[in-house]
Amino acid sequence: MELDDEDIDPPRLSNNELAEGRTSLAFERSRLASDRTTMGYMRTAISLIGFGFSIPALFRVLTEVPGLENAPIERARFLGLFMLVLAVFMLSAAVLQQVVFLRRLARTAGTSFPMSVALFACMAVLALGLFVTVNVLMQIGPA
Repeated sequence: MELDDEDIDPPRLSNNELAEGRTSLAFERSRLASDRTTMGYMRTAISLIGFGFSIPALFRVLTEVPGLENAPIERARFLGLFMLVLAVFMLSAAVLQQVVFLRRLARTAGTSFPMSVALFACMAVLALGLFVTVNVLMQIGPA
C-alpha cells in the first residue's frame, strides 16, 4: 500500500489564512502586555500605599516613646500623604491608559475583548488608595 502526499503532509494554508492567525495572536499578545503593564503600576502603587499609610502611623507611635516626643510627625505625615497621592495618581493613569488601549485595540481588531482582570484589580486598589488617603487626611483610625 502506497502513501499519498496528502497522508504525509498536512493541508496547506493560504498566506491570508496564516496571516489572520498571526494577527489575532498579535492582538492577544498586545492585550496581555497591556495587562502586565497595568499590574506593574499596581505593584508600585501598593508599595506606595503601604509606606504612605505606615510612615505616619510609625511616627505617631514614636512620639509616645520617652525622649522622642518631638519626632517630626508632620513631616512624616506629609511624606506619607505624598506617597498616597502619588499612588492614587499612578493608579488613575493606569486605569485610564488600560481603558483607552483596550478600546483602541478592540476597534483595530474588529472584535471586543472581555474586561481585564488586571483592570478590575487596579480599580479595587485605586478605591483602597483613595480610602487610605482620606483616612490620613482626616486622621481617622487608630491613634
